[in-house]
Amino acid sequence: MTRDQKTYRAAHLLASFIVAAVLLSGFGKILHPEEFALAVYRFHLLPGVLVNAASLYFQGLEMVCALCLLFIPRYRVAALRVALGLFALFAVAIAVNLWRGTPFGCGCFGSSPLAPPMDWLGVARDLALMGICVLGIVSRKRM
Repeated sequence: MTRDQKTYRAAHLLASFIVAAVLLSGFGKILHPEEFALAVYRFHLLPGVLVNAASLYFQGLEMVCALCLLFIPRYRVAALRVALGLFALFAVAIAVNLWRGTPFGCGCFGSSPLAPPMDWLGVARDLALMGICVLGIVSRKRM
């Protein structure tokens, strides 16, 4: 294995572990699904009848992606692609609500009533995470 291949491999693993850690940090959503469903409802981007299903779907998808990134190397690129899509969706949802002037706790890392309202830093965080996903995907292709 050449030095470049080792560097790409390290970048791929580091990106995978960072994204997995971020996704797993939202584990509180699973512990308190009703609070996360309320956060999804507050975005006012889905019809009310889809809020509960969507909130459960996002929780499960995030955990499955994190587990694939950590424990199933064969599915790391696929999980990074799904995470990239999730982070893009979250960035757009936060930006839309900031443009509307309705900031509230986004529910990203749990839905505590004491959570600070979302801001443009949340959009920047999601964009940075998208960049990390792209780094992981591209570095895997170069290994």
